[in-house]
Amino acid sequence: MKMMMGLVTTCSFLTLIGLLADLRPASAELQPGQVVILANAKSPESVAVAAHYATQRTVPFSHIVRLDLPFRDTLTRQEYDDLVVAPLRRALQAGELSSTIRVIVTTYGVPLRIEAPILSKDEKTWLAEAQSWVKASRARLEQLQRAFEQMTPESPKTENPPTTSAQEILEMARTMALLPRVDQAWRTAVQHIRQLSQPESEKALQELLRLTQQYGGWGILLQKEAGAGRPGSPAENLTMAAWRRLLERTDPYWAGLGRKPIWLQRQLIYRWAERLFGLRGVLELASAEVDLLTYTYADASLDSELSLLWWDRDLYPVAWRWGNPLFQDSAAAPTDLPILMVSRLDAPTADLAKGLVDQALQAERSGLQGTVYFDARGLKNKDATDTYGVYDQSLRDAAEVVKRQSSYPVVLDNVEATLSQPGAAPDVAFYIGWYKLRSYDDAFTFKPGAIGYHMASAEAITVHGRGERGWCKNALERGIAVTLGSVGEPYLDAFPEPARFTTLLLAGKYSLIEVYYLTSRYVSWRMVLFGDPLYSPMRGRSHPTPNSGIPLPVPPSERPLGDPPVTLSQKHRDHKEQTTMLVKLLLDAETGSSKPPQ
Repeated sequence: MKMMMGLVTTCSFLTLIGLLADLRPASAELQPGQVVILANAKSPESVAVAAHYATQRTVPFSHIVRLDLPFRDTLTRQEYDDLVVAPLRRALQAGELSSTIRVIVTTYGVPLRIEAPILSKDEKTWLAEAQSWVKASRARLEQLQRAFEQMTPESPKTENPPTTSAQEILEMARTMALLPRVDQAWRTAVQHIRQLSQPESEKALQELLRLTQQYGGWGILLQKEAGAGRPGSPAENLTMAAWRRLLERTDPYWAGLGRKPIWLQRQLIYRWAERLFGLRGVLELASAEVDLLTYTYADASLDSELSLLWWDRDLYPVAWRWGNPLFQDSAAAPTDLPILMVSRLDAPTADLAKGLVDQALQAERSGLQGTVYFDARGLKNKDATDTYGVYDQSLRDAAEVVKRQSSYPVVLDNVEATLSQPGAAPDVAFYIGWYKLRSYDDAFTFKPGAIGYHMASAEAITVHGRGERGWCKNALERGIAVTLGSVGEPYLDAFPEPARFTTLLLAGKYSLIEVYYLTSRYVSWRMVLFGDPLYSPMRGRSHPTPNSGIPLPVPPSERPLGDPPVTLSQKHRDHKEQTTMLVKLLLDAETGSSKPPQ
């Protein structure tokens, strides 16, 4: 398991305990009418699993969508767009379900993974251009950093961090590592020159202004820090006023760039990006384009990509994982398209797939019985950026949550060795742990309705392949009712943090699918959830502590859906108008009708 940089700071243990303290009346539950089921029309077993789920959960049979899909684990991106997204959107619109459906259930026989897209001819050209702009602007910015540092010879020089492999970090992340160093060198130079006497500062100030314009364009020159006057002040001359007007007029349209490749007047836009925002503006814009068009990380689980059913490929960064707007009840913009929640009824056989809902219903009726296991490694949590330490501490915190909030017996294994010996974990109700990579240890016996996941890479590459040793296939084969895993390298922070997942599950307020989406950081990524999305084993059985004033997050089922097809059309119109207006303003400036004086 690789560690991903920039881990979001984990909730403190006290906050996690407090999450259970909300004693408000139960919120609306996900309803069967909010679920659509996908079946592979070419697989009678897939159709049977879909029908079984609809019958057991009273999902209307009209909500079963049969798709003509190949019977294999992997689709190309084009197959996914043509055979899944397009017909599913049509079916939802035809059934007047677009503004109703919140949950998609994929079933046995529906492919598990999708490959990265293939660049079009235009996209290949754009990528090559963006890469050349990145290379050139980065080299010039490093020269500027040295020039700023030479203006303050007594100041210590900024150390450059070691080069990081392109396989480990995005282009924009490398850019965000460089720009603060240049910015610090510039700010130090500004402060130094302000302290010089008048005769000394005159020449140095002119050189500083010249370098500053290269670094940040007119945008930075018009900041107070660069010595420019404020709007309308005597210090602001006609040239500065003209550039300020252009910046103000174009500002709303620059903001939307970087979310999709620039398809119109690319040379014009980059030329004016440098004039207005300097080399740093060019580097930021080009880095965003490189990340959008570099498809090294663009493969995904089909289910995770389906969360963005209503998002066309040019509206989100397919080339990388995308922050889940439902994570920890994050605020959503009212104009955003909805995020759908996707879970999978899949297993080595169709009968086992059917059994996932049967087990869930049994546990809801009689209660989830058994023992709770957490397999930690005894790692010391150094700080919030120590991903392994954070997750190991979260396992220990999760054990405390269960002890405080339930009557389950809890086993916490807090040594490096994993639970691996046969019989080491009998009667499992719930398990989270690590770390045997793609080598399932038959140490577990699962009670009906058991929930558990193993934090290791690529444990869900397949659940059908003979000889597959990954966690998901083998746990499903041995009777687990709910699990999750990845179809490739996910990085550790893609897994739900154990304490938060446990806290929300025990709250009894959320269905399984809501717990998963409230605790998963990313969509359009490699993770997949196996199990009945409506499963809620603790509903009516939870025992919250006295109210500490910390509310539980709003269930995703309570978020407004709007009218996704209408919103999608509007987003495309808005983006086209935004780019067109920016180009018009820049062409006017370039041809002289509103050209600022030089």
